[in-house]
Amino acid sequence: MKKILLLQGIIEMIAGVVLIFKPDLLLMSEGQVMETLIVAKLYGILALTFGVISFLLCRVFEYNDTFKKIFLMIIFFHLMVAFQMYAAYNQGNTPNLVAFGLHMVLAFLLFGAYMKDIPKEKNITV
Repeated sequence: MKKILLLQGIIEMIAGVVLIFKPDLLLMSEGQVMETLIVAKLYGILALTFGVISFLLCRVFEYNDTFKKIFLMIIFFHLMVAFQMYAAYNQGNTPNLVAFGLHMVLAFLLFGAYMKDIPKEKNITV
């Protein structure tokens, strides 16, 4: 789980920096208003912050109940963002499915790591 958390943190940090400097990659399509540019930049700031937090969590990671719950929340976050980005693409609010795919892949990787590492601690309840 620790390696996947590190990978997730690095990807989020890179995506955050990219969105801060090039927010039109996320939400801007023809006919969009300027507010969508602000929302995309805010999401970039969130992604960068989320990546740094994940990186810091990775450095102090241990197999306990608290970290497993945090891990589940990160999986939930990626699933919800993926579903929202898919809906935004279907509505024509985003030019591509890259954000959907990235978040869905991260959710599956994190879930796979979570399921793989469950046996490591037999006395943990979730």
